[in-house]
Amino acid sequence: MEHANELLRALIAGLVCGFVVAVPVGPVNLTVINQALRNGFLRAFLVGVGAVSAETLYASLLLAGHSSIMDKPHSRLRVVLHVTAVVVMVVVGIRSLLFRPEKFRASEATAEKVDERWHHPQAFLLGFIMTISNLMLVVLWATLAAVLFAREWVLPSAISRAACSVGIFCGGTIWFVLMAYFVSHAHRQVKLETLTQLVRGCGVVLLGFAALLAWKLFAG
Repeated sequence: MEHANELLRALIAGLVCGFVVAVPVGPVNLTVINQALRNGFLRAFLVGVGAVSAETLYASLLLAGHSSIMDKPHSRLRVVLHVTAVVVMVVVGIRSLLFRPEKFRASEATAEKVDERWHHPQAFLLGFIMTISNLMLVVLWATLAAVLFAREWVLPSAISRAACSVGIFCGGTIWFVLMAYFVSHAHRQVKLETLTQLVRGCGVVLLGFAALLAWKLFAG
């Protein structure tokens, strides 16, 4: 029973993180929206799945590498990673809280230029390349890995890390399914303010993660 609880905890933690990281508006989300408006659900969904696949790859590698560091409780590198995690997550969280709809409009033209060169069935590859080339995700997932291990939501065991990776993929996929379906079927009702509130909500979650990690540092 305890083993099952550990796996469920890691799965849910990955699900939440995968969803939260997928929500903020950026080139991938803008491309998914444009594809949904122009070409319907399927192509938009494939772009999203490609992005989630690349993100899960990054996350899995960082979870695997970070667990070996966490096995050393007095490692200076561990402390440095935790401090860096707090700083990065606070910055990303504040930027999300300050996000404005105008930024969405300013970025939309760029997304249109990118996605007009790609066509089904290359949509998956488009999402994958756009995400794998974003090196900021390395920093973001390194910080999230620090939080997950520090709170013991994910354990160093291979099966716990694998459950978390599955959750990350499912969480990101859920977001892109919802967005692709909503935009392709109800695009007249899509409001930039709604997307903005989602971005800001994810900023609150990231700040909450940062607060938990900071508390863990001071309490330890």
